[in-house]
Amino acid sequence: MPEENDSETPGPWTRRDLVKLGLAAGGAAAAGGLGVGLAGTLLKAPAPPVHQPQTTIRYTRFPTDEWWNVLEGQPVKVTDFQEWQGATGVWDGQFTDGKWVIGTGYPVLVIRVKRDDSVFSAPTDVAVPSGFNLYYDDSARDIRIVVVYDRCAHLCCYPGWQVVQNPPPARDYVSPAPTYQVFGVDPIYCVCHGSQYDPMLLVKNFNDKNGVEFVGPSRVHGPASRAIPVFAVRAVDDVLQGAMGDARWYTYC
Repeated sequence: MPEENDSETPGPWTRRDLVKLGLAAGGAAAAGGLGVGLAGTLLKAPAPPVHQPQTTIRYTRFPTDEWWNVLEGQPVKVTDFQEWQGATGVWDGQFTDGKWVIGTGYPVLVIRVKRDDSVFSAPTDVAVPSGFNLYYDDSARDIRIVVVYDRCAHLCCYPGWQVVQNPPPARDYVSPAPTYQVFGVDPIYCVCHGSQYDPMLLVKNFNDKNGVEFVGPSRVHGPASRAIPVFAVRAVDDVLQGAMGDARWYTYC
């Protein structure tokens, strides 16, 4: 009987070649199911990784000189704020060398409001992720913080908190605005077209892009026709963390 050819020189298929091929094909079938060929198995792309959102809210730099600019990229802490102070931040954003990569994550406004239950109101029957709430509340330290998606419901501009006074916000409110009417503090203000939102009144509205009900600070001045959504929040060792109430709340830009 002639010897089987194990050299690299092309020649007739040997029994050993056929055994090797059979083992390879058999392994492919075991991995991919009956009827799946070796080539198909090798060409199958791996499943993309599942994105795990970064829950920590981090500071972003504002174009003008503001107190929080030196904290860019650092975690937001509930103890950073005096009453009625606010800052810009981002949820699930990416940072390079401590600088926010613009366009990543969800821009937010973090606002410490006055903890006054005779004025403040929010729904109590809205489902949010376990361990989170519609706002942060600490009765022992008299701290209450609201975090809102920083995109205007009118044309998706970026509203601000106590940073623009020229032109000043109008005060011909279309609904109660206790932030100003009771405490003399201007509501969230979008200088682009004049929309305003009151963080002391969290209300239910419907996202006009998909009909989903959400919660956000009441729209008290147009041209926006509805609220902007909040992020659900909690604090871990005083570091503020955020979560989506529902991804569809923020889908309108």
